[in-house]
This record gives sequence, C-alpha cells and structure tokens, in this order.
Amino acid sequence: MGDNIRDRGREILTAELADAAATYCAEAGFDAVTVDDIARAIGISRATFFRYFTSKEAAVVAAVRIGRLSIADQLRQAQPIPGTRVVDAVRAAMQPTIDAAHATPELLRARLKMIAESSALRARLASERSEQRAGLEQALLERVADPIGACAAAHASMAAIDLAWSIWSSDERMEFGAALDRAFALVADVGSVRLDHS
Repeated sequence: MGDNIRDRGREILTAELADAAATYCAEAGFDAVTVDDIARAIGISRATFFRYFTSKEAAVVAAVRIGRLSIADQLRQAQPIPGTRVVDAVRAAMQPTIDAAHATPELLRARLKMIAESSALRARLASERSEQRAGLEQALLERVADPIGACAAAHASMAAIDLAWSIWSSDERMEFGAALDRAFALVADVGSVRLDHS
C-alpha cells in the first residue's frame, strides 16, 4: 500500500514538472534553453531535474503523454470481449487519450507543434513510439493466438494512431476521436490507394 502511494505521488510530481518544463520550453524556444534554464525556471535544482528526466527532450515528450497509461495498459484495462477485432479493441482503449485531447486541445496542439519543429524531440518521440508499439504487440500476444498477426496489428495500430495525431494537430475543428476513426479507416483501406501519375 505504501509503495503504491509513493509511486502515485512520484507520478503526480513527474507530471507537474513535465508540464512546467514543456510550458517553459514552448515560451522560451526549445532549442534556445538548457536543462539548467529549465530547472531554474520551474524552481528545482539540476540534480532534481535529472532524478525525474534523462534529458530536456524526455521532459517535453513526457508532458504530451503524461497522465495517460501506455496504449498496452489501456488495452489490458479495457478487457475487450473475445472475438472483437483488434483495431476496434485498440480504438476503444484509446478513450482516455481522446478525453485528454478534448480537455486541453490548444495546449496539446502547441506541444505537438513544438515537437514537430525540433529534430531532437522528434527523435525522442520516435523512440518512445517504438517502445509503445513493442508494448502493444506484447499485450496483443496475450490475447491473439497468431504472433505474426499480433505483430502486424500492433504496427498498423501505431501507424493509425500516429496518423490521427497528424490529422488532429493540423485541423483545429476536429475532435481527436474523429481523427482516430478516420486514421484507422485510412490504414485499413491502404490497399486500395493507387498511384495517380507515372
């Protein structure tokens, strides 16, 4: 019980520090600031910063995903009914992420824009997405008998999720849930896409 409370307390503090760091970086310019600048701005020491994050890139990317379980854990918590299509199970498991995007769309879009404009942040996000895909594949292997099918479903699902973020971040009128539905449909229908020009 005590360990769970301590872990939860650390998660909350990590979320608060990541949020403050990302806000500062967005205002000051990510490439223009150092870890020392960030630590000073958010009121902690350099040593404390590195107790929670390995780099300034890690802090900013954490602010985008913080407060939400991994996709794999969301899928496990959702406990989909046997026979459900994997894409539908993953889409349903994304509901907490949809809710988070609905709650603070302007803030999240600004942070995604900051990541898109920084090669270091894009690389950090890509590394994390690779870990998320591996975790999702493992979660699917717990429910899918075909290992190759689970692998393909994990890759396709992550492609759809990444596409959804791209669609959503470029259209302020769109809800993230709608972007996710569109992205899953596009990925599912990719076999019908044909070349227009020689």
